[in-house]
Amino acid sequence: MGRRYALSDLPALLWRERRLMLAVFLTLSVLGMAAALTLKTRYEAYSSVLVRLGQEYVYEPRVGDAGRGTSLDSGRMVQSELEILGAAPLKLRVIERLGLAQTYPDLARAYAKAATPAEKTAVMGRAVRAIEQGLAIETAPNTPIVRVRFSHQDPKAAALILNTLLEEYLIFRRAVLIDPGSPALEQQRQVFEARLADAEAAYEAFLTDNRIGDFAAEEASVSQLQAGVEQQRLQTDAQLQARLGRLASLSAQLDQAPREVVIYRDAPGAPGARAQGEGGRWLGINPVHQALQTEKIQLTSEIGALRRAQAELKAQAGRLTERRLALAALEPRFQELSLNRAVLQAGLRDFAVKEEQRRADREIAARASENIRIVQRAAPPTQGKSLRGPVIVTAFLVAAVSALFAGLLAMVLRPGLPTPQTAARTLGLPVLGAASFKGR
Repeated sequence: MGRRYALSDLPALLWRERRLMLAVFLTLSVLGMAAALTLKTRYEAYSSVLVRLGQEYVYEPRVGDAGRGTSLDSGRMVQSELEILGAAPLKLRVIERLGLAQTYPDLARAYAKAATPAEKTAVMGRAVRAIEQGLAIETAPNTPIVRVRFSHQDPKAAALILNTLLEEYLIFRRAVLIDPGSPALEQQRQVFEARLADAEAAYEAFLTDNRIGDFAAEEASVSQLQAGVEQQRLQTDAQLQARLGRLASLSAQLDQAPREVVIYRDAPGAPGARAQGEGGRWLGINPVHQALQTEKIQLTSEIGALRRAQAELKAQAGRLTERRLALAALEPRFQELSLNRAVLQAGLRDFAVKEEQRRADREIAARASENIRIVQRAAPPTQGKSLRGPVIVTAFLVAAVSALFAGLLAMVLRPGLPTPQTAARTLGLPVLGAASFKGR
């Protein structure tokens, strides 16, 4: 049969366990106070950073202009900056810049005692975790302000570490966000340079094999020469026809004009004359026939020259026609080589321009961060915060609750019926009297 208790029994029953409860309370209180006394005062430095849209968040395509100018919204931009600000490599950069002696002297002594590289790395890891534990980064929705807090046992060290963290953050974010050198872009440019060199070699070999200096100029020159030769052929044909007509007319006139005519002289023996009959009648050369004969000879010579010129012009026109046909047959290959060369030149020019633009962007970004501004630099705090009071109060509360539970547990586990009321309720019988127990 189980014992039955009432709330009115608790004061008396707990009073019987007062020594145990007092021992538990005092023990836990002393331990809590000892733990509180080991806590040191920490000083918290404050700073704030303004985050605005920068060039590093604007999309620049590697090839073409599709999507150029697209940027992140302010919320995602601030979140990315928070990730960078909370990165472990950034804290390691702060420790390496300031040294453990200025940041955490206790860890500096442990680092000096470390014998192996692994032990030294472990100490540096503890320093990074210490900064992570003391660092708090806060931001509000739809605001570009990031608030940074850092607590340390030394007020000067708190401000120094926080300011150094923000300075290193401005440098570290450039290495994260800005393209460090576009190796893929440079490699692609080198590929285009090699392909362009091959295209240039093929283009030059094509011109050399076909004895062409400039294809377009050669084609224009052949066309111009052919037009000139054709014009000369027409003029020569016209001159030849005119002289042939004149020669035919002269031939008809010569047939009608006698070679000799009768000359009457007083004295015989005139030069170029011969006697005919008696009475001083003499025959001589007809000057009209002689003039016509002379002109015919000249026309015959001119006609021969014109025929030879006509044959030469015909041969030239044939050669020019063959050259023009040869150029027309070579033109598709020339256009293919020219187009390939022009496309590669344009692509190489675009890559070179983009590479120069990225280089300029990196150089500009390396000198300035207009979109990230430190609104308020950290100053050494004058008042520190300590957890001794809350820890002591918490220790007393824990000690009191623990003592109460210890008393209740001891009350339940103690054998027998501790009070007459408990005995009456448990046994269901009235208690007529009770005597105190005295040990021997």
